[in-house]
Amino acid sequence: MSEDSQRNFRSVYYEKVGFRGVEEKKSLEILLKDDRLDIEKLCTFSQRFPLPSMYRALVWKVLLGMKPRSW
Repeated sequence: MSEDSQRNFRSVYYEKVGFRGVEEKKSLEILLKDDRLDIEKLCTFSQRFPLPSMYRALVWKVLLGMKPRSW
């Protein structure tokens, strides 16, 4: 087995038992680093994955229009 297939196996296994992947957190951090936030991408992300507690309030404030989209 190659390194990639082992990682994919682990990712699938962890997802099945209910653990969030590190990739999801990194993806959210990448979305939040942009100068102008993409509301559609944030909305899609928040629907598909649980938001980490450290970013939850910020993301919801942006999605609800309480925080500006650009930093």
